[in-house]
Amino acid sequence: MLRLALLLASLPAVASAALPWLDGDWTRRVEGRGLSRFVHHGVERAPESLQTGAWLSNGALRFGTWMNFPAADTRSHEFALVAAARHEWGGGFAVELDVTHYHLRDARNGHPGHTAELTLGLSRAVGPGRLAVAVLHDVKRQAELVQIAYGGEWALTGLGAFLRYRLEAGSKAARDVLPNLPGAAVADSYAYAQAAAELPYRVSESWVVTVGASLSATRGQRPFWSPTAARSGAKASVALGAAFEF
Repeated sequence: MLRLALLLASLPAVASAALPWLDGDWTRRVEGRGLSRFVHHGVERAPESLQTGAWLSNGALRFGTWMNFPAADTRSHEFALVAAARHEWGGGFAVELDVTHYHLRDARNGHPGHTAELTLGLSRAVGPGRLAVAVLHDVKRQAELVQIAYGGEWALTGLGAFLRYRLEAGSKAARDVLPNLPGAAVADSYAYAQAAAELPYRVSESWVVTVGASLSATRGQRPFWSPTAARSGAKASVALGAAFEF
């Protein structure tokens, strides 16, 4: 992790020298958090987990990586690389393109060991928060997801902090959920909704401690959407993490 942090620290200077349009203020962030359950798009990807990440961003561009390490099931160790670009216009409109590559350490039972998600999102400031609509394509599973979300911050003046919240709902359909399974393609779809909140508290100039919780529910989701025997229905999760920014 130290080597990764040093690499991230050097990237802005290298990028600025090679591409002048990348010049600007960059933020580096290294983080870790414990999760009671790792849930992605309403699906339980893993049970109790430790998740680490490293990020580099300047507001318009964001690069990073995250890793999920379940406490019990090594099949669901995951690694992801992320690249995203965002542009905002007047009136509060913004567009974002996100490319994420996933690697599942020990893919079995037809699950892909590698896949990529391409996400195009449009958002606009509405009231105290932001309304966003996103369309996602999962390359390996030949899946599409349409999602609508609303999120923002609520000032907690007594604590000197902000409570971040996000509500989202989506529908995902795949032409082949288990692409490495011999035989006919396994097509399926499901819908989900999720409410999440987190409270970040800055304990120093560089350190931020965060507690969070989420509640998600699925309809029509079957266990083979997850590399573990994930259940459908409602799923609650809590998280505790810390991040170092420089």
